[in-house]
Amino acid sequence: MDHKDTRAGLPYDSWPESEVDDQRTIAQVNSSRKAFRITARTGFIIAPAMFLLPLVYPLLGLGWHFLPIICMTAAWAVLVSACSFAAMTTTEPAGHLWVHQVWAVPAAVLAMFPGGIAAFALYGSVVATVYQRTK
Repeated sequence: MDHKDTRAGLPYDSWPESEVDDQRTIAQVNSSRKAFRITARTGFIIAPAMFLLPLVYPLLGLGWHFLPIICMTAAWAVLVSACSFAAMTTTEPAGHLWVHQVWAVPAAVLAMFPGGIAAFALYGSVVATVYQRTK
């Protein structure tokens, strides 16, 4: 059996090791980037759903509960995480993909404070409006 690499036309044993390692590294990075793109797209879809779907609870006349507010607050952290994963997809091939997590984790925690206030205000206004309309 002839051990030739058909892509390069070189015998298998004479293939430069650095090119093989570079190709594996590029393939691994591209694989990670595809996963990051999928995760970012999913996060950009889930975050608005997590923020808006809990508003159905008071619209059904079920009153005031804290769990929808927690879900709506967490949506802001999901949005920041999705932004981080989107940023990781544009990292240079030789760059460090995970460096964006350095800013994403604190940013997600900080985004939960205004997110919680926005969730509380919006949820409270929907509950008050439903209460006034059904009164």
